[in-house]
Amino acid sequence: MNIDYSQLITPEKKAEDAAKAARDAWKTRRAEAVRAIKVTTASGRTFDGDETSQARMARAILGLQEAGAGATVTWVLADNTTIDATAAELAEALRLAGAEQARLWVASHE
Repeated sequence: MNIDYSQLITPEKKAEDAAKAARDAWKTRRAEAVRAIKVTTASGRTFDGDETSQARMARAILGLQEAGAGATVTWVLADNTTIDATAAELAEALRLAGAEQARLWVASHE
């Protein structure tokens, strides 16, 4: 019987593989947490804060700023309620969502 020692899995390799699997699992949980971000503004309205929503907020803010004072955009909140949102409220929601994403992004995976 011949043993192919090149296929031997060392304790170091097992530890390396386990560490990689743990990090990959943590990254998956982090991505799920980012997708689930919800933030509540000072007005009590709760916005979705995932990355897609953050991008939409940023675009809406730019458009509202261009439109001028008093402009609003129809927005669907996290509970599917429709509102007329101002640039200021969207900017607050965007700031809160970005802060939460940053917190999740740098959280320890140990």
